[in-house]
Parts: sequence; structure tokens; C-alpha cells
Amino acid sequence: MKKIALIIGSMIAGGIISAAGFNWFAQAESPAEKTPSAERKVLFWYDPMYPNTRFDKPGKSPFMDMDLVPKYADEEESSASGVRIDPTQTQNLGVKTATVTRGPLTFAQSFPANVSYNEYQFAIVQARAAGFIDKVYPLTVGDKVQKGAPLLDLTIPDWVEAQSEYLLLRETGGTATQTEGILERLRLAGMPEADIRRLIATQKIQTRFTLKAPIDGVITAFDLRAGMNIAKDNVVAKIQGMDPVWVTAAIPESIAWLVKDASQFTLTVPARPDKTLAIRKWTLLPGVDAATRTLQLRLEVDNADEALKPGMNAWLQLNTASEPMLLIPSQALIDTGNEQRVITLDADGRFVPKRVAVFQASQGVTALRSGLAEGEKVVSSGLFLIDSEANISGALERMRSESATHAH
Repeated sequence: MKKIALIIGSMIAGGIISAAGFNWFAQAESPAEKTPSAERKVLFWYDPMYPNTRFDKPGKSPFMDMDLVPKYADEEESSASGVRIDPTQTQNLGVKTATVTRGPLTFAQSFPANVSYNEYQFAIVQARAAGFIDKVYPLTVGDKVQKGAPLLDLTIPDWVEAQSEYLLLRETGGTATQTEGILERLRLAGMPEADIRRLIATQKIQTRFTLKAPIDGVITAFDLRAGMNIAKDNVVAKIQGMDPVWVTAAIPESIAWLVKDASQFTLTVPARPDKTLAIRKWTLLPGVDAATRTLQLRLEVDNADEALKPGMNAWLQLNTASEPMLLIPSQALIDTGNEQRVITLDADGRFVPKRVAVFQASQGVTALRSGLAEGEKVVSSGLFLIDSEANISGALERMRSESATHAH
């Protein structure tokens, strides 16, 4: 029994010694392990959609169905006005840049327009003295008339009486002063000069007088009948000329300064797509529509063939360009309502927010008054990520502080 116990004890002791020896040998043979590197320090977590709200632990965003993103302490490495962003992150989000250029801002914009009568080509025919209508020529509103076309025949008693006195003086040897006085009275009474000359030439009394159209055009008012009495200065007819006509369009006040010459306009009329329209002159009417912030642009257009009718629709194309100025893609601009800014990429690879003053925009291009220099790089795609990072890192606050300092 003692022999068995001695054997077992020897085996246990040998196992312990062997294990200890193996452990020592293994430590001697295996290289020393490296000390694990310290983990990156997280300052806070945030939702990129709401970068101003910070969280002290990871998890799901309460605003969006997405994980919160950590903000690391080593990401605070930045210049006084910019931020660095992981290049892999910017590449994955399709961040692109564009170069600030200098050149003219071009405009090519169409505006609906309307054809109307030229109010300068308008005539009112009046009775120059009281009388009654002997004959009305077959005309009505909408009819076209030529200059000199008869409208109606009148008998005017005052003119007949004055003519009788004139002829009586001639027959009884009246003086030149007396006869000239009668003729002047006829002129003052409204008798046309042509009828007075006819009286002198024929020495015959004219009892019927014809009122004629003073211009070519369309009758817009004419409502008289034979046998009617007519008083002095009563309107007999209204005639509207058709050549030239007006074409008017409302243009934004923000581009009115670009309108300088009739050659900038291209005018088309859907009803006459085959017609080439010649613009004689143009006028920007004074006054801005308070509701639409537009000005009325009025064009005077040739219409010898009267193809353009009042009320027709038209399209006015404005083709023009500004003086050379700083230009950026419009998609590079961040407009918050309170400020307008861009994100620039500097030579050190930092993204720097800069406040800009916008002058005008057209066709996807924005002209600037100030804030950038020609040749600078601006972010034109992926702005959301960069702007969020700039907001988180405080770069936007530094930008605003610098702007306030410069302002003072």
C-alpha cells in the first residue's frame, strides 16, 4: 500500500515539474506580445441630419432610423477655419469640387407676351359743329377703313349761313378785310380748310359735308344713323391703327438692368410661326407690380400685313449677358435664409466655409459680388456632409465671428 502511494506521489510531482518546465520553455521560445494601442477617444455621438444635437452614448437616432455617428477627438485636428474629413468618406458620398471662374453671366429666358393695339395709332372723329346726319356709309365696328374713306354726310346750318354771307359780300363789293373775316369765322367754326378752298374756287354754297377717316385702321366705335341730330364735339367714330402694334411682357425686376438693346429679343407668335417679327423700338414702363415684382416691357412691332391681331399670345426670348464677374455652380451655394455660404477646399486639403454675397443666378450658374477669388475650389456635390462637419467642429461659428470682425 505504501508502495502504491509512493508511486502516485512521484507521478504528481513529476507532472507539476514538467508543466512548469514546459511553461518556462514556451515563454522563452515565443516573442513578447505588443502592448495593445489605445482606442480612439470619442467626444460625442450625433445624427448627421441634426448635427447640432449631441449624445453621450451610441445608439439609434431619435430623429432618423439610423445609427448615431461618433465624433472622435483626433478629428478636431483642423485649422482655425476649416475641417478635415476622412477621404474615404468624402469619396463614398461623391463629394466633388468646381473652380471659381470669371466671365459673363448669360441669360436666355422666355416670357409670355401679348399683342395689343398701339395706342399712339388712334384717332377720334368728332363733329366740329352742330347739325344733322344725312347719310351713314355702310360701316360698323370691326371694319377696316383706309385713310380718307367717307364715314357719314352732315348738314351743318352754321356753315351754310356763313358761306351765304361770304358770297353776298363778294357780290356786293365787300372789302378784302370783310371777306377774309367771314372765311376766318368758318375756320373757327370748324369747317375743313379743303372745303373753304372749294368755296373760294367755285363760289358756290356747299350744304353737305362728309366726315372721313383720318388714318388707316379698324373701327372700334361707330353707332350713328341717318336723320340723327348731332351736337358739336360729339364723337362720330373711333379708329385704331394696326401698324405697328404693341407686344408687352412682364419681366422680373432683378434682370431689368440687362435689357439694353432690341437685338437682345427674339419674338415669336404661335399663331404665325412662319412670320419674322421686326422690332422697331422698346420701352421699359415705369413702375413695378407690387405682387409679382415685374416690370412691363413694351415692344413696337411692324405689322404692315396686319397678321398680328390684338389679343394674340406671343413668346419673348431674352438673350443677353452681363459684364465679367465671379461665377460658381448654383448647386455649390448654401442659402439658409439668414446667410449664403459655400464650402471651399484649400491647398492643405481642409474644407473651409466662407460667406459670400450673391449678385444674380441664371441657368445653373451664380454670380458673386464678393467672398471668393478666381481659381478657388468650391464643393459642388456632397455639400451636406461637409456642411454638417463644419457645423459640428465649430468652423461655421469661426466664419461668422470673422465676418463680424471684418464688418466692424
